Amino acid sequence: MMSSRERVLLAIDRKEPDRVPLGSPQGVVNVNDAVKKFLKEFDFDHVIRLNFLKSPDERRKVSDGICVDDFGCIFMHKGVENVPYCIHNPLRDARKVEDIERFRWPDPNDPSLLKKDAYENAKKICKGEREYVTAVGVGEIFHTYARLRGFDKWLMDMKINPEVYEVIASKIYNIRLRMTMRVLEEVGDYVDLIRMGDDMGSTNAPFMSVEDFRRFVKPYYKNLITRIKKEFPKVKFWLHSHGCIMKLVPDIIDAGVDVLNPVLPGDNMDHKRLKKEFGSQLCFDGGVDVENVMIFGTTNQVKEHVKKVIDTLAPGGGYIFKVQMISNVTPPRNIFMAYRTALEYGKY
Repeated sequence: MMSSRERVLLAIDRKEPDRVPLGSPQGVVNVNDAVKKFLKEFDFDHVIRLNFLKSPDERRKVSDGICVDDFGCIFMHKGVENVPYCIHNPLRDARKVEDIERFRWPDPNDPSLLKKDAYENAKKICKGEREYVTAVGVGEIFHTYARLRGFDKWLMDMKINPEVYEVIASKIYNIRLRMTMRVLEEVGDYVDLIRMGDDMGSTNAPFMSVEDFRRFVKPYYKNLITRIKKEFPKVKFWLHSHGCIMKLVPDIIDAGVDVLNPVLPGDNMDHKRLKKEFGSQLCFDGGVDVENVMIFGTTNQVKEHVKKVIDTLAPGGGYIFKVQMISNVTPPRNIFMAYRTALEYGKY
């Protein structure tokens, strides 16, 4: 049998391992004890996080239900699932480039951000023969922009205030780049994946035209990924982006992305077309309908859905199975069925 790390890396290289890798759910909210037990005991192909920098996105509690990050964004926890929503955008009223320059930006070179003994700790985590894939999460660029400025102004700035847009985006990009390189310079010998996330679409379409994506988003990804791979050529890049982003996939590939997550049917991501047109260039991570089948389907419907997803995305490699999100509205029996079916049916 292959190790989990061998299995995942082969899938990322679009080759067939012994079976489809089984990624653990990325979001787990308010699940019961039976599900917690399953998540603890099931043989997932885990991704071990090696994040030894204190991120400026980390939130500090300031009062009940209210927290703040180092960018100055304020969050309120709301709803049944207690999700933190940004309720204060510190750059919302900025009008000129000078306003952006005067803003107190986090310092990515702050020596106190790098945790002590990072290299030795990474070495201990990975131990001799590395069993699992390792990853460094580097936050977001454009979600951060939306929190600093407001989601509406993120999109409007592209059209009516491009000078301000470029300065804000560049500031965030440079923070992400410097922090990424600091971690890699310290523990790069033990890193397999760099992970970044920015949702780029609604259920029906991207948030912007392809032309605007190429002008206002793609260059930042491409520059970041090029820099990473130039200095650490073995490191792969994993991008999380919700939404119907079919039109953006060719440019996402051109930017250097190796793995795209979560390619959800509920986001109108066409699995057959994705595999046919882009399967030789991109690994897909996710693919399970977490909004409909996993919540409302019978166990038999879940079983058949999982088989269909694997039949479409797994041939030739380039697929990592994952139930992206589970919560207290996802029947435990469907979670168990999805992963047990994938384990048995996903053998090459």
